[in-house]
Formats: sequence, structure tokens, C-alpha cells
Amino acid sequence: MSLGIKNVKMALVDKNGVVKTGVDGIFGDASDALGVFTADQDTAFGVASVAFANLSGSQTGIYGSDKLVYTASGKGAPTGTVTVNQLPNQIKQAVLGNKSDGKGGFTISGKADSNNRVALLVESRESFNDDAPIYVSLYSSVVSEASLTMTSNNASENRSTDALLFTAIERGDDGFGKFYFAESKGFDEKSMNDDVFKAPATAGPQG
Repeated sequence: MSLGIKNVKMALVDKNGVVKTGVDGIFGDASDALGVFTADQDTAFGVASVAFANLSGSQTGIYGSDKLVYTASGKGAPTGTVTVNQLPNQIKQAVLGNKSDGKGGFTISGKADSNNRVALLVESRESFNDDAPIYVSLYSSVVSEASLTMTSNNASENRSTDALLFTAIERGDDGFGKFYFAESKGFDEKSMNDDVFKAPATAGPQG
């Protein structure tokens, strides 16, 4: 299905999926009007992998008249494990929802912040077509980091990566997210980005 991985985009969003900007956004910067961070080779030394799981729930056979007559399908709770070589510290703490003490410290609370929601968009390519991007999105996720291992350097430099678990929440009637294929009829990259990263409303002219 896919060949390699190009980048991962993420943004803090509210309960309606609208991107937060300014001091409330992922950069924590009053001048930020976009609120979307792209992790790639230039900003995070590249994305190592993204592993999606629980895209569908378990199935249960329904029997009647001594036959299997139906299969009931439970709803899954999709997750995405995103492994990045080095996320900027500000971005990582923002998506985790760790609170800053204003002195360079961020609180380890021991639990994920369920009110800190993050939209995710992953870009790959078709397995045998470098020119045909494919994308997977999660509209709203709670992000956690279960563990962090640091090891001593020896004959080799030993680095740890940033592995974050995105656990999806449904966005109203929109579901958990979407697959997008550039080869699909009618594909529009701007429409995709507008769907995943809903822009905040702008104030109209005053008069």
C-alpha cells in the first residue's frame, strides 16, 4: 500500500476540530496564525515510522437455526504510534499537554491529558508510484508517551527517538479520520488540509 514516509503534520485542536493558534497553539507563539507543525527531515531529523492499529473492532458471530447467519462488528478505537527522530521539545510537550513552569520545566503528571487534543496527518506514497501520495488522518487524538529509555554511548552513539501514541476520538459525525489518495478522482490537497485542520473563524469587517 505505501512506500516510505514523507512527513507528519500535527496541530492542537478544540473539541470541534478547529486548530488552535497563537499562544494556545502548538508553537505557543502569539505571532503564529497557522497552528500546524510539519515533522520532516528539516524540522525533526525525519519521521522513522507511523504504525496505525485498532482501525476496526472485533467481530462476533451471530448464530440462528444452527447456522452462522451474521457477523456483528464492534467499533475500534484507532491509534497511531508516531516515531520521530527528534521532535522539538516545545512541540513534543505541547502535543502531550505537559504544563510549563515558565522556567524550562514541564510537569510529568503520570496520565494523558484528555482535554489536550491533536489532529494528525501522515503522508506516504503508493507502493509502486513515487508520484502518487497517500495520506492517513486522525481528526482528534489524545497523545501519550508511555516510556523513555536513555542508554550510554559506547563504540557507537546511542540515540533515543520520540515515540508518541495518538489515540483517536471521533469528531462529531465525521468519524475518526480519513484515508486520502492523490490518484483518486477529485482529490484536492487544499480540501484535505481544510478538512483535517479546520481553520479558526476570522472576524468580519467592523462597521
